[in-house]
Amino acid sequence: MRKIKSRTIINILFTILVILVAVYNEKITTYIVNNYIYNKNATIEIDKNEYSLNRDYKYVQITSDFVARDYQHLLNIIYTILDSGQEEFYFYCSDKYKTCTEDIDKLIPSDNNDIEYDVLSDINNLVHPFNSYKKLTVVMNNYGKVIIKVNKQYSIEDIKYINQEIDKINKAIITEDMTPKLKIQTFHDYIIKTTVYDKARANNMNSDKYKDSESHTAKGLLKNHVSLCGGYSDIMAIYIHRLSIPNIRISADKHVWNLIRLEDKWLHLDATWDDPVTSTGSQILLRDYFLIDSERLLKLDTIEHNYNKEFYKEAN
Repeated sequence: MRKIKSRTIINILFTILVILVAVYNEKITTYIVNNYIYNKNATIEIDKNEYSLNRDYKYVQITSDFVARDYQHLLNIIYTILDSGQEEFYFYCSDKYKTCTEDIDKLIPSDNNDIEYDVLSDINNLVHPFNSYKKLTVVMNNYGKVIIKVNKQYSIEDIKYINQEIDKINKAIITEDMTPKLKIQTFHDYIIKTTVYDKARANNMNSDKYKDSESHTAKGLLKNHVSLCGGYSDIMAIYIHRLSIPNIRISADKHVWNLIRLEDKWLHLDATWDDPVTSTGSQILLRDYFLIDSERLLKLDTIEHNYNKEFYKEAN
């Protein structure tokens, strides 16, 4: 009994001591939190799912250090979390990174509408579509701990459906003797022949009538055979990743397409613009935007394809 009472008294005294320290000495409190409660010095490991690409780009790179030390490191951490496929993960802001919270607020404001902010949207384009987000939720506290929750664009059921449909298409139109370029072309042509651009939704983006539309996704394209540029670019990215060919989605202000690493060159592919809307509703297949370099792209169009050259440096 005496031992139990002694331990109880010690615990009470320790609790009082911690409270006094919290009130009168912020530096000591921060030290206790950082080293004993959150332990920022500990190694944090991140599990990666089967759709993690684990690739470095010129703008952001994969990191294993989850204590943000500057703005670039912060972007690298967010990119690594998205690429991993984790739905919830935490990291820390270094005590020396004084503007960390401010920088996060700029990237992910508290109201955080779906994919509204350019930097995060661009980072989202670098990950596999199955790991891309529809919405991010961020929780921060005063001691530098940041929790990111990822609401993904595609559910497990969506992914299963898309993979099954691609398997069917692949079996019907692709042969093993085809070159990688021919496989991409054959799939590109099939998607255009079986899909029409969703002009109705494009002209009424803010209408409640279309709020549940899936035409901006690969699932909507395969299921309903109508699509916006998001659906075209996602389905092409998903298929090309299956061929183990590096590729990303690339976007301008209101448009998104694909950038593919093939034969040691980064080339543009825009299935949306190769599937033009006609006044008669007839299907037309083009290859004007099929695997072209940036110089050719900008000769064809300098408005809708005016991408951020500082971010998508691979395209330069």
